[in-house]
Amino acid sequence: MKAVIFDMDGVIIDSHKAASQLLCESANALGCGLTIQQIQTWGSLSSRQFWAKVKEQFHLRQSVAELIGMYDVEREIAMYTEIGLIPGVRELLMDLSKHGLPAALATSASRRRMNAVLEMFELHALFRHCVCDEDAAQSKPHPDIYLTASRRLGVEPEECIVFEDSFNGMTAAKRAGMSCVGYRGLDHVQEDLSECDWIIYDFREIDTAALVGRFKSG
Repeated sequence: MKAVIFDMDGVIIDSHKAASQLLCESANALGCGLTIQQIQTWGSLSSRQFWAKVKEQFHLRQSVAELIGMYDVEREIAMYTEIGLIPGVRELLMDLSKHGLPAALATSASRRRMNAVLEMFELHALFRHCVCDEDAAQSKPHPDIYLTASRRLGVEPEECIVFEDSFNGMTAAKRAGMSCVGYRGLDHVQEDLSECDWIIYDFREIDTAALVGRFKSG
């Protein structure tokens, strides 16, 4: 284990509820008739994937790019101040830094959302590199985002540990050849994480020593 990579939504911040609510409102303003429950059954999708699915299912005339542009991302970002970081994440990042283990952020979120979270919660100094949807040719579950992160870190994929909360994210990490820790601390997010190498429920219960002890090889 030479580096740790974190997903953002559902791992760094609990943004799923806010996103589901606003995506539902945005889609229904176009006459789609979606429910938050339906959106949640789709699992974790990038913005491109979500609007491509909505366009196909409801036969919308707008392009995916136009649909993305119509979404009020600034309103979603404004809601993050009420959400806060997931407990224990900052402390874990600080502990990794203290022990000289580099961390990266690898998210299917847009650069705008990613940078907003980094700035709002003052996380820039805790991540060696940050990779977003615009940096990858394909979104999760394709491994491109995680492979890009490992290249930028200068670390082989098999030497990386990934924290994920979604099936698509877990699949991307495993396809990249990385070990994956599944986070199940959010009651409203219960995706299939059965292929994860380890499941945790609270970041406050782990530290660098626990990770090193769990993933001794590499």
